[in-house]
Amino acid sequence: MQMVVDSNQLQNPQLRAFLEASTANRAILTDYAAMEALQGNAVKSMVNAMSIVGDYPDQIIVLKTTQSICQLSGEADGLQRRLIDTSQTSGFAEYIRKLKVAESGYQPMVDELLKMARDATEQLNRMLLDAAEVAPIFGDLSAGFNKEERRIIRDNAPLTMTMVDTLIKSVIDVSCEIFRTHPNAPHKVTYEQLPNTFIFRNSLCCCLLALEWTAIGGAKDAQRHKIRNDMIDSHFVTYATYFDGLLSDDAKALRMYSRAKEVLERAFG
Repeated sequence: MQMVVDSNQLQNPQLRAFLEASTANRAILTDYAAMEALQGNAVKSMVNAMSIVGDYPDQIIVLKTTQSICQLSGEADGLQRRLIDTSQTSGFAEYIRKLKVAESGYQPMVDELLKMARDATEQLNRMLLDAAEVAPIFGDLSAGFNKEERRIIRDNAPLTMTMVDTLIKSVIDVSCEIFRTHPNAPHKVTYEQLPNTFIFRNSLCCCLLALEWTAIGGAKDAQRHKIRNDMIDSHFVTYATYFDGLLSDDAKALRMYSRAKEVLERAFG
């Protein structure tokens, strides 16, 4: 089993149990897990966040940055492999050793973590600004669904094929606009490759998030931090669709993952 690890699982005994259950199990770490782990006291927070995975370095897979992954085509062959940062994965044990050196006060390593923390904070702050722009748009995505279909969304019941078709059309519209404007989007993507691209799958997760928001009354009055956190969760969920699942205790993120897998399988086989 290869499971993407949500930030809320990094210090959870469930993660240790998963890694201990089989030496073939793999915990997958993303850049957003690192960003969240670097908040607060960067050294202490990162050391704590890596305390469990550091005991199982050979079972850890580190993915490339989201910006790098956005550039990848959706070619089916080698899809998972292309997401993996082979250098960071093979060097994970050495990274844990460096963290311990930083914890002991070695200034060059401390400075490196502080630089990473500043970069992470800047990215999370940019997402906070994005959240303010996203909230008013969320309501628009439910316009294509009637009252009964919105009830299905609210009850987390299986989508009808008509609903899947309506959703996919919205996702294609959203993802095509991102492909057009994103500085790191791949230059050429065929229709067959489209559902395998990170931009398409993350657009799907964001649309599912928007539908859930509108089903419970909309995001217009929600706090930006809450929307930003949901957007971060959408990245964990997106990555999980490429592997065997998501380790998380966030019910909304788990619903989003289940729904995303349902839509991808029904729309694209």
